Amino acid sequence: NRYTPLMRSRALASLGTAPDAHVAEQTGIPVTTIYKWRIEAKITPYRLHRATAQYLDLLRQHPEGLTARQVSAAMRVTRQGAYVTLHSLAHRGAIECVTLPNPRRYGGWAHILLWRLPILQEVTHATRN
Repeated sequence: NRYTPLMRSRALASLGTAPDAHVAEQTGIPVTTIYKWRIEAKITPYRLHRATAQYLDLLRQHPEGLTARQVSAAMRVTRQGAYVTLHSLAHRGAIECVTLPNPRRYGGWAHILLWRLPILQEVTHATRN
């Protein structure tokens, strides 16, 4: 086995929380190995519910973010239903909530909650002198 215990433990911690291909990409381990480890550990595969995929597709189309009211109108669900789903997705880390000051309410003291996909930060490496 050419994988260190640290690499294996990191991969095993991610199994079932993301697709096998995504875990393989993040760890640098082949997908077939990740698949085999997941089966051996008796971990069910990661699957998105159809409604969850629709929420993520909608937010992918609007990178600046949407309010819960806009999401509920687009998804044709109640605002409370959209709010619960958005919170559960944010809790899992799939989306993020951003607060912006609302200049039209209370002189900017009130805020607007926008839901969007997380913005990935580019990794920069230090240069050696």
